[in-house]
Amino acid sequence: MDRKSRLKSSLGNFLRSLFDLMVLNIVWFLCSIPVFTIGPATSALCRVMIKQARDESPTSILKEFFFAFRSDFCKAVVLGLLSLIGAAVAVSDYLYAVSLGGLMKVLFLIVAVIVGSIVASFASYAFSLHAFYGNTVSGHIKNALALAASCPVETVQIWICFAVPAAALIFLPEIVIVYLGFLYILFGISAPAWFAAKHQAKVLAKFDGTQGQQKEWSER
Repeated sequence: MDRKSRLKSSLGNFLRSLFDLMVLNIVWFLCSIPVFTIGPATSALCRVMIKQARDESPTSILKEFFFAFRSDFCKAVVLGLLSLIGAAVAVSDYLYAVSLGGLMKVLFLIVAVIVGSIVASFASYAFSLHAFYGNTVSGHIKNALALAASCPVETVQIWICFAVPAAALIFLPEIVIVYLGFLYILFGISAPAWFAAKHQAKVLAKFDGTQGQQKEWSER
């Protein structure tokens, strides 16, 4: 294949990847609108992204997404609600701490950081585990926290993948957000998930002898 053909092939692959990310972002958003379905939608997104990170891209990303969306639906709902409740507690503690002063402010800030770190650790792997492994809700929680504790570097990298776009919304000038806001509409969740999936796949591979092979993690 000559250089021109390789460039055309690379460009075609790049454009297809962008289109897939855009489609997944929109589908995830639509499936999360009822709020309580954010767990199944996130689990489905993780499954598609991790498969792509493993070079196991499904023939149809939508078919793969909705297959995962329906799988163990109720368990995914519970995991999603737990994440939302934990995040709400962490944010509430932080906002309450801001209104205080002295030692109580420091105390509630510490609590907010601890709760936020636990929730972020849990969310970093719980939906990925649910997407590929059968287990109870408590088993997924236990295994997600165990993975986060045993792979701190990869866990922080996953946090960064989602924290950078969120921080950009807060710290970038308003005029920049106005002109680039459409990027969040098209890729706000799917792009960070795509980068995070590379680290999640690496962590899951350490605890699974064969990548892509599904097996059950029994609750210990």
